[in-house]
Amino acid sequence: IPLAPHLMFPQYMDDNDSDERGLALFMDIVLMGKCQELWVLGDEITEGMQVEIETAKRRRQPIRYFNDNHEEVHPV
Repeated sequence: IPLAPHLMFPQYMDDNDSDERGLALFMDIVLMGKCQELWVLGDEITEGMQVEIETAKRRRQPIRYFNDNHEEVHPV
């Protein structure tokens, strides 16, 4: 089941409130623990995405990257 926390959590949490943003990121990391792999979508890596990527690397979860044209790419 694809999960997109950045679409789900802002529905009831304030991304501009640092406490709520931190809590949302924590919940995101917990959800990632249930995932088989991480997909990174788009050409821009945000601060939150970087946290997810580093977490997935530490957990040795597979990471797949896709550009803005939805083509799978392999980072250098």
